[in-house]
Amino acid sequence: SLDFGSTVNGAFALAPNTGGLTIFGGPVGNAIALASLTTDAGGTTTIHGGSVTTTGAQTYNDAVTLGADATLTSTAGGNIAFSSTLNSDGTPRALAVNTGGTTSFDGAVGGASALASLTTDAAGATAINGGSVTTTGAQTYNDPVTLGADTTLNAGTDIVFAAAPNSLDGTLMHLVYHDA
Repeated sequence: SLDFGSTVNGAFALAPNTGGLTIFGGPVGNAIALASLTTDAGGTTTIHGGSVTTTGAQTYNDAVTLGADATLTSTAGGNIAFSSTLNSDGTPRALAVNTGGTTSFDGAVGGASALASLTTDAAGATAINGGSVTTTGAQTYNDPVTLGADTTLNAGTDIVFAAAPNSLDGTLMHLVYHDA
């Protein structure tokens, strides 16, 4: 396991690799943004610090758990990718993703433990490839959304798209949504 118990800052690439748990206990890149952040496919990552800021990409190759409300930001338009599942820690947590690049959800979001809300900014794009997103509150997609698989969106309140979602390659995808 790797436990970053406090803040992590510096204009460098960080690639924690462990088959266990990677914990970000404090803000990441809040004073000096990291160049990039990449976790390996083994293990899990928990974000407790509330924010992760990079100038480039953030790639979470393992399952991610939010232990606090979180804002993930790439200041120079790097992609922010969740290659596996994304869940709250049992208490619904809000997630905001801000990048001029692509935000991709390749696994189920909130499937095991719902997020409180999910918001993407207007810059960039969002790719939902994991089949489902579940929140207890709103889902707000301020950038264009592409579906890479049949998708079910479950929200306790509103689901808002800035533009109509499209499929990845023109293939017909089914979108089912349930909101208040």
